[in-house]
Amino acid sequence: MAETLLNKYGIKQIGFYVESIEESAQRFRDLLGTGPFVDLGASEPASLTYRGAPSGMRSRCALGHFGDMQIELIEVLTDEPDVYKELGHFGLHHLCIWSDDVDAVAAEFAAAGIEVAMDMTSGQGLHVMYFDAREQLGSYIEVNAPIEQLWQGVAALAANADENTPALIPMAALMGGK
Repeated sequence: MAETLLNKYGIKQIGFYVESIEESAQRFRDLLGTGPFVDLGASEPASLTYRGAPSGMRSRCALGHFGDMQIELIEVLTDEPDVYKELGHFGLHHLCIWSDDVDAVAAEFAAAGIEVAMDMTSGQGLHVMYFDAREQLGSYIEVNAPIEQLWQGVAALAANADENTPALIPMAALMGGK
């Protein structure tokens, strides 16, 4: 198989833009058996640019698993322009790949004519970029450094969940709390 931008890195996550994390977590659980979802809470990025301009967009995310695929639910909390509302509807938003060198991936995507839609550094220092691949794929592509411990923790919760496990649990539960 020829090496491409996506299979070179592998898809680690599928992201959905949702109106309500609570309702969506329950719906994904009921329809697909996904989850439980870990509520990561509202994020306060250290920096964020949308289409090259600073943005005050804030969001809330939850992570779950469907088999070996991580599912991210993203709820936007502000009215600022952003890469999520730009989609124009709730639903499938992005495919996520991991790379130790996000800037090198950005250069590869630029060479392929896929432009940056959002560039963010999280409050925890994670560099995240969204590329607008709607013309090529019908969705965006998210690129960030590997976050293996979080991925493994959410996967373990999913593997050990049963019908009594809530669809949405707080981040503290992932850390052994309540």
